[in-house]
Amino acid sequence: RLSSRPLAWSIVGADQMARLRVHRANGGKVYETMIKKRKEKQKEKRIEKLDKRVVKRKLNKKVEEKIDNITVLNIGKRTWASELLKSVRGA
Repeated sequence: RLSSRPLAWSIVGADQMARLRVHRANGGKVYETMIKKRKEKQKEKRIEKLDKRVVKRKLNKKVEEKIDNITVLNIGKRTWASELLKSVRGA
């Protein structure tokens, strides 16, 4: 960082570099720590994805009425009810 065109550290970058140096000074292995954190993140993503699938499956079993069966949406008239339902549906 000391050169003819010096660069500055961001607060986040300086904090991360300090933590890395402390970790190495305490005998930690950086590569193993990175792999461990990556595996933890992948595990969290898998759990989150599974949770979403379980919730979706339960909702599909509980709700027998589908949005396409609502006549207000299929008539074509623009009423407050149809606009409200379309905004909830996302279209």
